[in-house]
Amino acid sequence: MNIIVSVVGITIIALLAYITFIQISEITFKKKRQRLSLMLQDEEDRKPNKIVDWLDKRGILDYVSPSFIMSESNKYGVEISKQSFLSTFTLGTAIGIVVIVVYFQPIIFIMPLAILGGIIASNIKLHNIKKKYYQELDNKLAIYMSSLATAMSTFNNTKEALQSILPSLEYPIKNDVEEAIIKLQDGKSVKESFEQMNNRYHQKQVRLYHDQLDVIVKSGSTDVTSLRSIAFKMKRKEIYRKKLQVAHKENFKTWKAFVVLSLSAPFLFIFVSMDNYLVVMNHIASSIVFGLTFLLIFITYRQLEKLEVYDPTADEQVQI
Repeated sequence: MNIIVSVVGITIIALLAYITFIQISEITFKKKRQRLSLMLQDEEDRKPNKIVDWLDKRGILDYVSPSFIMSESNKYGVEISKQSFLSTFTLGTAIGIVVIVVYFQPIIFIMPLAILGGIIASNIKLHNIKKKYYQELDNKLAIYMSSLATAMSTFNNTKEALQSILPSLEYPIKNDVEEAIIKLQDGKSVKESFEQMNNRYHQKQVRLYHDQLDVIVKSGSTDVTSLRSIAFKMKRKEIYRKKLQVAHKENFKTWKAFVVLSLSAPFLFIFVSMDNYLVVMNHIASSIVFGLTFLLIFITYRQLEKLEVYDPTADEQVQI
């Protein structure tokens, strides 16, 4: 009973410490932005907080910041509310508590580190949002390109063609096209109107497509063969990415098998004998072994995360 009370007490302290740290970091980060926005200030005011600056340079501040995770999810078309973030963080922290109780009994005093479970869970949720966004983006871009090529051959007018395809477009492409239409109506060229969209997407076909569209408009040509060709390549790119995703699922299956096998040892000891479990898991050596195991699991998962959203066709040397 005393152990349970201690665990709950330490967990509450850990959560309060995390919330306090985040609040201080957020306030300091806001002040830093305000200082950068002012032209005239004292030299002393321009110096950022060293701890926050160190965390920011290494990307750690973004990794643990709730506001960053929520703003990033909005960028990828999904809104994470504070309640949703808190529930995910709480669930992850609860899993962290279970992990420490099961695998790190000799060093139970590290219970405050259970908040790492909440941080990891929140970032996994953000990664899944990002992964789905990229999985659908190529298809949306391919639809946009092929639709505009057809509309250009019909209307032979950029603004009318863009207006006609708007109902068939989805977020975020629809927003980009609406912005481009407004710029075209303001008298800007096709190149200027789509520059922001070109910079937003790493797909080299996007810039190439708009460059060709600019040439067609300036020359007054009605030949949209080049636009259709780029749209076709974009469609092939979508198929290529899906094939990579299917192949990548095998890597995740291998990773999951490794996780299950490496973390099932304590439960095997419990199945054989509770005494054996207590003898083995109460030794500091077991904590070191499982600490290294969890570190390896985390590192390999991070690499798999990067592969899931990696686009090899963005490389200029890759031809599709």
